[in-house]
Amino acid sequence: MIPKFVLLVFLSGLLTVIIEPVFADTTIPSAPTGFSATAVSPTQVNLFWNTPSGFTITGYKIEYKTGGGSYATLVITTGTATATVTSYAHTGLTTGVTHYYKIYAINNVGTSVASSEITITPTVSSVGSLPGSPTGLVVTPISPTQANLSWTAPSQTYKQSIGGYKIEEKLGESYKIINDNTGSVNSYTISSVITGKTYTYTVTALFAAGSSPRSNEISLTPTSISAPPAGFSNKPVTAPASTTTKPVGNDPKSILKAQQDELQRKAQEARDAMLKQSGKGDSEKAKALREEANKANEKARQDTIAAKQKLAAEKKEAAIKAQQEKATNQTSKAQPSETTSKKPKTLEEARKLAEEAKQKALEKANIDVKKSGSSTEEKQKALDAAKAAAWEKAKKALEELKAKSQK
Repeated sequence: MIPKFVLLVFLSGLLTVIIEPVFADTTIPSAPTGFSATAVSPTQVNLFWNTPSGFTITGYKIEYKTGGGSYATLVITTGTATATVTSYAHTGLTTGVTHYYKIYAINNVGTSVASSEITITPTVSSVGSLPGSPTGLVVTPISPTQANLSWTAPSQTYKQSIGGYKIEEKLGESYKIINDNTGSVNSYTISSVITGKTYTYTVTALFAAGSSPRSNEISLTPTSISAPPAGFSNKPVTAPASTTTKPVGNDPKSILKAQQDELQRKAQEARDAMLKQSGKGDSEKAKALREEANKANEKARQDTIAAKQKLAAEKKEAAIKAQQEKATNQTSKAQPSETTSKKPKTLEEARKLAEEAKQKALEKANIDVKKSGSSTEEKQKALDAAKAAAWEKAKKALEELKAKSQK
């Protein structure tokens, strides 16, 4: 390590100069120590570690894997607001699956070697120090199409700062998110509800380490005469500002808590600024935007239906046309004539063809006689004539074949 020198001057009768070396990082840091994991729910694991001493750390890299696969990068905190935080909440895990983790420290020189590997398996019974739920959830209809929710913050937070609240509507056994984070308020106005329809809502508190269990469920059915009660105000009630925790001495847990609280405070300030910038606080503007969006969605839905109907009609018309063309082609195909005779190659074939021609002529003549109302004598004459014609035709074919064979 190359020292940088600081000149310290003290005046105590005599001028004394002391040169004290201050060392800057010139090598990559050591790996983080005390790397550990705690399952705080069936789908969440919280990771904790200690900063390697003697280095100026600018961030951390966490890797993880499941089973026998290769490690993948979970997060790199360098250059972010969480660069010096020594904890991380890994959410959305699969219950009952073992997860493997490694962590690296980063400074201006480079990245350390990996820490020791740790493993953890979140289970259905995994529980940690999760905060309590919001309590006292009530709903007040304030118009035929609007309702206001209000609640009390959780009494047990395990010294975690509340980062906001999530509003959900219960649909059967599932939940639909109405607002993923209302910010630091203890009330929320729901617009565009349908008069006469029953709704059920619940609220969840949000924390850096996860979310609380859902609050009590509350239902309402707005009517055509729904109106706010006397003295009611739907102005959002701002939750008490969280105080920043100050670290006590060099206690690692106290320092970690202070870092987490500061990170949560900055995150909340950023969320509030985004809400203000996007105009979500303006209910009338938000309502107009929702109505415009609903109209656009309805038009898109109608256009889609019309396009599907047109496509179906075109397919049906094309199928009918194809069937008609197929029928026409089949009808127009030349059918072999029954009268077309094969050219005999031998005398035997000529006799056979002559016999067949005679037989067909006799059958046809017999059918024609039966269809007509002729007398017995006339029928016999017709049959004799047919026989004579058939024999003449047969004799002629035989004579032609004999003549060709003689040549």
